[in-house]
Amino acid sequence: MNRSISDLSALGRLPALAHHPTCGRHDHHLLRPFGLALCLGCTSMYPGIAAALGGLLLAAPDQGFRSVITLGVVSLLCAGPTFAQPFVQKRWFKVPARFTLGVGIGLLLGAVWCAPFSVLGWAARVVMVAAAIGLAATALTLRQRHAKDPCLQCPWGSYPLCAYNLPAIQRMRDARGPDPLLDGLIAELSPLAPYPPRFGAAPPVRRPGQVAFATVPLAPPQAPPTASPPPPATPPG
Repeated sequence: MNRSISDLSALGRLPALAHHPTCGRHDHHLLRPFGLALCLGCTSMYPGIAAALGGLLLAAPDQGFRSVITLGVVSLLCAGPTFAQPFVQKRWFKVPARFTLGVGIGLLLGAVWCAPFSVLGWAARVVMVAAAIGLAATALTLRQRHAKDPCLQCPWGSYPLCAYNLPAIQRMRDARGPDPLLDGLIAELSPLAPYPPRFGAAPPVRRPGQVAFATVPLAPPQAPPTASPPPPATPPG
């Protein structure tokens, strides 16, 4: 039993390059070039950072407050699409939005570098870094409030104990034989397979005699038995 719990916990480890579960409900968080699941945000953002830093190396802006202001303003504008991203969960928007965010981060690094090495220059660096941290915290808060987590209220189970991992759970069961925990999970998840190919897909139609995961109606609570009244006392003879 302990080994089964450990193996089931391992199913919850997210792939190193995906940063999300790789089931179909997370497709809007993923890119799949050549069948390899990659985190859409990171895969789109880091090239933007590299492009901005490469452009700065080629442009070689002067070190001074004019460059700081120019790069800082453009960097701030590049962060704009990120604040709309929680409301537009589509790849066609998220990929350029993340790339633009990466460009903004690269330009911010350039602005920090271009600031003069003086008291005012260091003060400008502190202000820029603090503003970047504040914007990042605001964007994360906005995302937590408005971006829908595909795993919440998922009709295919609760990740990692869901229909997406049913084949892996079945392989565990085949490898070690009867196991009450694995057998129970397979019995509950089997009616839900296959897992949805895309985010927002409707649950599979249940066949007669099968129930959906975690939707088995509970038996109504039974009222506690009432104590029977004591027998009437017999009058003395």
